[in-house]
Amino acid sequence: MLTKILAVLLLFTSYNAHSAFMHFNFTGFVSSVENYEATFFDEATLLGQPVSGSFTLDLSNEVRGRLETGWYWWGQVETGLPVLTSQLKLGSKTYILANQGIYNAFEDDFFPEEHIEMYNGPDYDGGPIGDGEYFSDFARFTETTPQGETNLTYDLSIYFFDLISDFLVFSEETELFDKQPDFSQSFFWEDTDFTDDNQRGSGMFNVYESFYPDVGGFERNIDSTLEFTLASVSAVRVDSPSTWLIMIIFLGLLIRKRIIVG
Repeated sequence: MLTKILAVLLLFTSYNAHSAFMHFNFTGFVSSVENYEATFFDEATLLGQPVSGSFTLDLSNEVRGRLETGWYWWGQVETGLPVLTSQLKLGSKTYILANQGIYNAFEDDFFPEEHIEMYNGPDYDGGPIGDGEYFSDFARFTETTPQGETNLTYDLSIYFFDLISDFLVFSEETELFDKQPDFSQSFFWEDTDFTDDNQRGSGMFNVYESFYPDVGGFERNIDSTLEFTLASVSAVRVDSPSTWLIMIIFLGLLIRKRIIVG
């Protein structure tokens, strides 16, 4: 078993060593908590607490999208290979979205449910637009027991824009052919004044768990949403994800699978 683990890890690391990635690291603080079903997030202890995390974008897989206007491009990955992995750190807990549960063996296809956007101001129709980006990632964990199936999903997204600083540029190909913008542009964005809207960023993390008994029916166990205000986002290009992070994710998935099977 250990030999198989190392072989898969070596293959994955070797593949990524030839790819380019962008790390979008963010910081912020919790602004609201909503527990629609069960208390997954404790509002009393979390409000105002710091959060941090990251989105890692694989630049080798271009996302098919559309330049909706001269300043707004969006792309969605509904099927095919994923381009994003992400994580959110909240206190001592880290939530990792590493493309779990996005492969459907019956249809032999991937369903990442990822979304990326870029805004390139400075203005449109006489009004300020500014520069900014949006990322949304998704993961599903499935556990099957003799009693039924439990589905746990994570949805993580961040959005930020800036009316003061001009740090993003659309390429000529994007403007002419709807090609993916250049997401490899490095920058450091910071909201220097939370009292105005010249710079603004926000994020959301939703945890949803449902149970489908073998006898039929449906039960909603968890439905909780945590929102946070962004304080900063930094974009840094790297050659490959951290090997130790890949190892942690892979071993975590393996351990979870062994628990489920056991």
